[in-house]
Formats: sequence, C-alpha cells, structure tokens
Amino acid sequence: MPAGMPATAHPYSSRQPPPATMNNIRALCLAERFQFDALYEYLSHQTHATRMRNVIVLNPDEGVRAFLFDYGVCVLFHYDYESEKRLIDLLRKYATNPLENFVEEELEYQLSSESGVRVRNDLIDVDDVSELTCLSLSHALAQSTKLASFEASIEETIKKTKYIPETLASKGSIAMSRKKLARERGRVYLEKSHIILQFNLLDTPEFIWEYPELEHYYLALSRYLEIAPRATVLKNRLEVIQELLEMMADEQKHSHSSMLEWVIIVLIAIEIALFFVK
Repeated sequence: MPAGMPATAHPYSSRQPPPATMNNIRALCLAERFQFDALYEYLSHQTHATRMRNVIVLNPDEGVRAFLFDYGVCVLFHYDYESEKRLIDLLRKYATNPLENFVEEELEYQLSSESGVRVRNDLIDVDDVSELTCLSLSHALAQSTKLASFEASIEETIKKTKYIPETLASKGSIAMSRKKLARERGRVYLEKSHIILQFNLLDTPEFIWEYPELEHYYLALSRYLEIAPRATVLKNRLEVIQELLEMMADEQKHSHSSMLEWVIIVLIAIEIALFFVK
C-alpha cells in the first residue's frame, strides 16, 4: 500500500485466500473496540496469551504472532488464511460496534544484516524480529489501520453532507430541520472526538516510553505510513464540515429570530388597527 493512501475495506467473507508469504504482516480493523478484559480472560484459558497494557500478545506457534489492540485492531504475523479466519470469527464475538466492512493493511518484512530498520515499497528491512520489536512495528501499523477506518468513515460523512454547500451556493438557502441539523453536528463531533480524544493517534504509545530503545522501529514505520500528516488532514476535513454545520445552525437561529420579530410586528399592527377601529 502506498504511504498515506487509505487501506482496503471490504467484508471478510469476500476475501480469497492469498498466496503463501513467509514474512507477511496483516493488520485488520474489525470494530470500534474490543471487550478487552473478557477477551483476555477467554484467550488466557485457551491459548498462550500475555497482556501488555492495551495489547494482547498471542504466540500460537513458532514464528506466528498476533497482537490484539483494545481499539479494535489486530496485527498478524505469518497467519495463514484459515487460522486468520478462525481468529477473526472469535474477535467479532468480543467486538463493540463491529465494522460491516473491515479495513486492512498488509506489509512484508525481511531480516537484514544492517543495523536498524528501513521501510520502502511496503517492505520492512529490520535487524531484529523479536517479540518486542514486532510489537513496536505493530503499534505503528495498528494506528495506521485505525486511522484508515476513520478516513473511510469521514469520506462517507463528506458524501452525505456534500449537498449542503452545493444547495447553499445554488439556492442561497436549504431546508433542514433543527433536529436533523443537530444530529449531523453530533455525528461529526463524535468522529472528531474519536480521533483526538479516544484513540490518541497522534501520540507515541506508552509502550515506546517504556522501551525507548525500540522507538526507532516505531518511528520508521510511522513516518512511512504518514500517520501524523494523515491525522492532521483528517482533522482539518472534520473542522470544515463542522464549521459548515455551525454556520447553518447560526442561520437557523437568525431565521427563527427574524420570524419572532415579524410575529411581534404583526401583533403590534393588529393592536393598532383594533385601537383605531374602536
């Protein structure tokens, strides 16, 4: 996937088994978030699972790893199609507000003799493939995938509100009830709060603060995926929509005030007319 481009989104059932790849990494955003405590309780009794803050680490087989993030994303290393499908089916049972069309990103990696990490053409050259290194890379990929789900959601919001400025430009006014307008403003604000407040997509994960020696792995992939610029663009697009809806709300208030003024004027005129009639 080219850096900065949205990931693909489609129903899981439509996906066909991909060609076998030895060093593939797949990230999937399945829901708004997972019921994390209940999920960990189940997995801890069924398979080898450990928990590191907001991540559950699974090691079902040698070289095979899964990192499950509480904000509804899983990152899979070396999972074949059938194993991935079984895990996805399980995760959906513990999903809050599951996505109808999940979002996915896929990269490959290879062990390099050079120190450090380098990312180009969706290939990660890395000098270490330990669990903690994979987790640091997974944090960046999980953030990018979650951000891609927001991008898809906001794109849908833009399509739904596109008619508002077009109608205003052509007719000078638009018929929208106060209730519908309030819902639109609330939906846009909710999307914005998800990005800024709930999931901290612009922040470095706490895991990196605990393991500063792994920061360069996270930062290299984060820069390649352009997480910070994409989040900034997304916030700007949200603010434009929000400003449009606020402008419409102000226009409705002005129209309501004008109507009240005319009602008062008419009542005064009627009172004057009745006075002269008497």
